[in-house]
Amino acid sequence: MVMSILERTREIGVLKSLGADDRDIRMLFLVESGVIGTIGAALGIVFGWLITRAASAIAKAMMAKDGFGRIELFALPLWLVLIALGIGIIVSLAAGYYPAARAARVDPVKALRAE
Repeated sequence: MVMSILERTREIGVLKSLGADDRDIRMLFLVESGVIGTIGAALGIVFGWLITRAASAIAKAMMAKDGFGRIELFALPLWLVLIALGIGIIVSLAAGYYPAARAARVDPVKALRAE
């Protein structure tokens, strides 16, 4: 997020010169951080589920070969998915707060002169 703000300093200056206040700028970057965190958490959950399904299939095949019955080795309850998604969003918002606050404090004149 810090790099995003440094790359978009001029854009922040334009927004401030058009009347956006500090709260608007802060919310803009916090929402961006939250969206990135939500997408990242969702992708992590999906890829984690796919990997555990593959590991479960391999383990079940090995256990069937050794004479064990069908046992469910991995479970992914809904409450765990929701907690993982919530933690991902909270962490991304916490990580995005400082850069968002920093972006809100940018002086519009200096930001417009920046390259």
